[in-house]
Formats: sequence, structure tokens, C-alpha cells
Amino acid sequence: MSCAKPRTWVPLLICAALLLAGCNARINAPIVVGDGETRSGSLTTVNGSVFVGKDCTIRGGCRSVNGEIEIGERSQVQQLATVNGSIRVASGATVDGDIESVNGDVTLEAEARLDGEIQTVNGSIRLDGARLERGIRTVQGSIRLAAGAVVKGDVVFERKIGSGGRSRPPRVELRQASVIEGDLVVENPDLGVRVVLRDGSKILGRIQNAEVEEVAEDDGV
Repeated sequence: MSCAKPRTWVPLLICAALLLAGCNARINAPIVVGDGETRSGSLTTVNGSVFVGKDCTIRGGCRSVNGEIEIGERSQVQQLATVNGSIRVASGATVDGDIESVNGDVTLEAEARLDGEIQTVNGSIRLDGARLERGIRTVQGSIRLAAGAVVKGDVVFERKIGSGGRSRPPRVELRQASVIEGDLVVENPDLGVRVVLRDGSKILGRIQNAEVEEVAEDDGV
């Protein structure tokens, strides 16, 4: 199993990218890409959000420190990274790289595809009919898969010193025939992760250090 990646470098990476991004960088301002546009290079902002419209092509990553990132339907982008903002990838969009967040939630909608992995510390992860070609790594973010979502790789809850403060244990819930094809591993057995499998959803690999409950039909909870 690979070692946990230190995530203190994420803000430094974003700030360094500002120095290199030229006209695609903003401070205290959002970046907005209109429907159908093509941009070369990364889009980077501090204290602002990044909004990419429908049917866009971004030949670079989208990064923000204190803002959200939204990718419109059927758009194509590379890596997505934020510290305190949420990340949302709309239906049919493709991300050719990783998605990284510290405190923000990550959502991938129907038929969205991620060719890398999702990494968070505290942010929750939701896949609604999306496909993740690799895996998920988080410290204490809850995970929800629905509408036939697929994770091809492992889901790992990393052991990290000083990661306390969550009011209740993380929850992993799979609904509507969703599948994790790899393992689900909780490196800290005291984290108290609970796994709920509904509507024929499955984890095909091993499950380590987590409580598992299987529900035959969706009871609406």
C-alpha cells in the first residue's frame, strides 16, 4: 500500500502556480469561462472561484485557495485543486487528472468521468452516476455513491496525526447498484467508519476496519 501523501503542500502549490499562470491567474476575483470556450494553460485564483461553462476545453488545471470550482456539462479539464472551496463536476464532463481538496466537498454528477483519483482531508465526496478510473483517498470525509457510480480503485481512509475534530465518524454509503471495485481500507481502526450497502451495491475487494451493513432495498433513509 502506498504511503499517505502530505497535503500541506497544496496551498503552496496553488500560490506557486499563480506566479506561472500569467493572464489566467486572479487574486480576490473569480475566473469565469463562458460556454464553448477553449483556454490554454491553468486557471488559478486566490480568494475567488472558478466557473467553467458547458462544452469547454481547458488545457490545464483549475485551482483555487478560498473559492469553489464548478465544471459545466460535457467540458474537459485537467487537475482540479482547492483548499477551502467545494468542487462540482457536472454531467458528462471529463477530468483528466486528480481532484484534490482539503476542507471542501467534491461532487461528480451523472456520467462525469475522472481519470485520476480524488483526495480530500475533511471534505465529503459524492458520486452520482459518475465513473472514477482510480481511487479515493481521504482522512475523515464521508463518501456517498449513487445511481450506479463506479470506483475502479481502492478507497482509503488515511491515518494522519492531528486530524481530529470531526463530530461523528465518517460514513460510506453505496446506493442503486453502485460499485467499488477495489478495497476499502481504514488505516486508523479508531475512526469508526460505517459502510452501508443498499440496492445491490457492492465492494468487490476487502473491507478493513469498518462496520458493514447491507440493506436489500432502499428504505429512503
